[in-house]
This record gives sequence, structure tokens and C-alpha cells, in this order.
Amino acid sequence: MHVFRSMILDAPVDQVWSAVRAFDGVSGWNPAVANARMETGSATSPGSIRHLDIVDGTVFRETLLELSDVEHFYTYDIIESPLPVRNYVSTHRFVPITHTDQTLGIWESRFDCDMELENEMAAIVGEQIYIGGMTGLNEFLKGN
Repeated sequence: MHVFRSMILDAPVDQVWSAVRAFDGVSGWNPAVANARMETGSATSPGSIRHLDIVDGTVFRETLLELSDVEHFYTYDIIESPLPVRNYVSTHRFVPITHTDQTLGIWESRFDCDMELENEMAAIVGEQIYIGGMTGLNEFLKGN
């Protein structure tokens, strides 16, 4: 299945990218992430694995698959999580809105799950993780 969410972020793309570029920096702007650390590699090197402690006590482990400073995106997969999904690959992309000096944040993924869980996974991934995360990022960028 495909989950896609987007949001206007109230900061220029360079400021947004500076906040999100490091794969282990997510705990600084995402209120759902209590702690993030690199298990292997560096925070900007494809193939590196990060460990996320979520505020509800769960753990996610993810691999950075691709990162582009030119196109302002990173792609990752989930190798361990409490979500009942398989083959999860996600991209978080940032596009400049030149007219207003804002940024369009786009977060999307493709994954497999049991058919009866599709609506629930779309809500959890799309609303709780993506919209929740980008709302937290927007607040962080505003200094709140």
C-alpha cells in the first residue's frame, strides 16, 4: 500500500533540511521520538542503521537507504518495529516554495500489510507518524 502526506512548513528549505538531514537528529524535532542514536555508520551515510526509542516505549530500527543534499530528501526502510508491516520503504522530501519562502514537506511510504489492517496502518503511519512528525518539525522550526 502507499501512504502519502504533505504539509506546508513555515521555514525556507535550507533551514528545514538543516534540521532533518542527520538521520539520528529526529528526536530533536519529532515529539514521538524520545531518543535516536546510530547503531552503525554515520548519520548521513547510506547503509547506516538508527535506533529509535519511541515515547510509548516501543523501538524502531531503520536503515538509511539514500540521502540527497541537492534534492533535500532521505529514504529509509524499517528493519524492526511494532508495526505489522513488511517491506516498508519511506521517503521524506522537502521542496522549496519560492513565493513565500516556505517548504513543502512530503512524507510517503510503500509497504505490505494484511488487508484487514490497511485502514489502521494508513491512519497510524499517515496521521500519527507523518503528520504528527511534520507538525512537530514545524513547531521546532518556529522555535516552540
